[in-house]
Formats: sequence, C-alpha cells, structure tokens
Amino acid sequence: MADRITPRTRVWSILSNWPSTYDVFRNHGCPDMRRGVFAITARFMPLSWAARIHRVPLEKLVSELNACADRADHK
Repeated sequence: MADRITPRTRVWSILSNWPSTYDVFRNHGCPDMRRGVFAITARFMPLSWAARIHRVPLEKLVSELNACADRADHK
C-alpha cells in the first residue's frame, strides 16, 4: 500500500486518523501532543518539522508511522 503519511502530513492529522501512532511519537521522545500548547502546535506542524525539532530521522519516523497506521487499518 502507498504511504499515506508523508513528511508534509500534519502531526494532528496523523494522531486523529491513527491514535495508535501516539506511541510511535512518544518512543522517539516527542512530548504529549494531545494536551496543552503541544496540541495547538501539532495542528499546524508538518511531520518534517516535528522530526527536525526532536532530532528524529525523518525517513525512519515516516516508515514507523505508516507501518503503525497499516496495522491499525487491518485490525
């Protein structure tokens, strides 16, 4: 299946469509983006920016998020 999550996808869109991806973000040291100021910035922040800010390799993050989304879709 083609990747649905790309570097340009907004973080909030990822979390809204695939809640299980929250653990992927947390495993990479990202803060809780469901609450507070992080929830506000997540609505506008593309994945590429989040990866850069948290020093996570972008390709690895995109790959892990897509794999998690695929698993969630096939349950």
